[in-house]
Amino acid sequence: MSKTAKSKSKKPAATRRKTPRRVRARTELPPDLLDKHPVVVAAHRARRHYWRIMPDALLWHVVFWVVFTASALVIAAQLLYPPDRALPRAELAGDSVGWQQYDTLAARFNTLFQQSSLRLKSDEQHAVELKLRQLGAELQTDVATQQLIEYPWWQRLIPFSIFWHAPRVEVLPIRYTSSILDEKLASLADKLSFEKTNAQLAIRDGKLVAEHEAPGSVVEATTLRKTIVESEYRVGLTTLAVTSKAVAPDTTSADLAEVRAQAETALSRPVRIVVGDTTHTPPTQERATWLQLIAKDGTNIPTIDLNKKSIREYLATLNKTVAVAAGTTHIRLVNGVEAERKEGAPGKTLDIDAMTGELEKWLLRGEGNGSIQGRLIPTKPKIVFNSRYTSDQAGLQAYVNDTAANHNASIVVKQLAGPGWSADANGGRSTVSASTYKLYVALVLFDKLQKGETSWNAPMLGTTVSGCFDRMTIASTNPCAENWINQWGRSYINSYIYDKGFSRGTTFINPIAVHTTARDLARYMEGLEKGTLVSGAYRDRLLHSLASHRYRWGVPTGSTAAVYDKVGFLWDYTHDAAIVRHPRGTYIIVVMTKGRSYATIAMITREVEKLLYP
Repeated sequence: MSKTAKSKSKKPAATRRKTPRRVRARTELPPDLLDKHPVVVAAHRARRHYWRIMPDALLWHVVFWVVFTASALVIAAQLLYPPDRALPRAELAGDSVGWQQYDTLAARFNTLFQQSSLRLKSDEQHAVELKLRQLGAELQTDVATQQLIEYPWWQRLIPFSIFWHAPRVEVLPIRYTSSILDEKLASLADKLSFEKTNAQLAIRDGKLVAEHEAPGSVVEATTLRKTIVESEYRVGLTTLAVTSKAVAPDTTSADLAEVRAQAETALSRPVRIVVGDTTHTPPTQERATWLQLIAKDGTNIPTIDLNKKSIREYLATLNKTVAVAAGTTHIRLVNGVEAERKEGAPGKTLDIDAMTGELEKWLLRGEGNGSIQGRLIPTKPKIVFNSRYTSDQAGLQAYVNDTAANHNASIVVKQLAGPGWSADANGGRSTVSASTYKLYVALVLFDKLQKGETSWNAPMLGTTVSGCFDRMTIASTNPCAENWINQWGRSYINSYIYDKGFSRGTTFINPIAVHTTARDLARYMEGLEKGTLVSGAYRDRLLHSLASHRYRWGVPTGSTAAVYDKVGFLWDYTHDAAIVRHPRGTYIIVVMTKGRSYATIAMITREVEKLLYP
């Protein structure tokens, strides 16, 4: 296109904006700058565009630079805002926490978490409330605090964004420790569950009372876990509704309709009881106690039955007005054999069994007319035994037999001088020996000392063999005896005492405890006294121990003579094996009891001694 054509296409000079000279001077690029640094050129071009766009009025220039400067300062302040402080408008649980540091925020979060609780409910009546931390919940402190201080760089570059960005935290970011949570779930589920209520019938205060059924509810641990883990928790109290499964009752009111009708009919039947010349009419409230509802096997539906105990109690009160007490038959026994009998007079009493049967027929089946005749039947006199034992062999044996039977005891008595009487009841019964086994341990120890395999002065358990022997036989403590048993072996001790003539009823290998018999203990005491089992210095040493211990409540208490004895007490076993050196003749007595005391052993000894030496 020619210059002429271009000039024709231009707007007329009157319609074009005329650039002021000062603007042209500021916007035209001087020729000498064309070869300058690109930055200089770019700056000049920006300046040129600024002057070309901006109006000529000074006010516009002032406004522009004020806005620009303010924005720049705000952005600078936003860029410099500390990354560990909450934003100015931040809120935690409705409270302003602006400007607060990370540590302060973390502490506040932890305090609120410690105070926060969870309320679980399956219905309005069944709820459990506990602290979140009790369920194994842990606050994710960093996550929680970061929500209040997070201020991305791109937002910092937006002027004034610090004022419109207002983070608010109401929900606590938590996580659970599975092991602790799972440990709590079973008990929580149990507390939130409740049993079904079956329809029931009961007789109270002379009336038939019906209780209606109600469904139960079961909360499963897996469902509860899912609810707890997947829910959000606000600061303070969070209430969660827990899904449960309804459990229908087994018995409804309709199921009990038939038995209810039967019970009402039985309660409505009147009763008259004729005793002698008197007619008794028990009130409805009393008759109601004669009936009871009993559940059938394998079902919750009851049947109506008679409460015979209650009927007997009522008839017993009537019986007091007509009954005649029976007398007493006295039987005198000598050495367990009847020697004399004095018969007592018979008595009379209501035939309560027959009357109860008639009441059952009338109340439950409607048989009869409700009039019960009280019939008297004879009663036997009670029997009183008066036992006496003669002072001889037969009397001693009879007494030992009766006493052993009455006191669940094993008893052996044997005179070593004089007539030589002896008595034995349950003497061969093997029973827990308690500490009497230490007599057999002492027997093996004497053999070891005799063979030179040990000595009295040999060290043992912080003392010597001599000291241990005293602990075992005088103090009757166990460690020394048990140590010797472990050294020698239980089978070895068994073999040794069997070789000495003791029975297999004495054994150290019973899995419960060492066992022995009264007969074996009596054999031991006889051999000790005669010197045939233990002799010499060993005998003297053992007799000294048996006379020096402090457990003197059994045979020594019951006898008037000098006693050398070995007691045993373990669990409910109480034993005493003794040599009694009575002025009129030495005798052996062994009493082994279960469920009795040393007072019983003392009483038996006293009676035996009266028979031996009246």
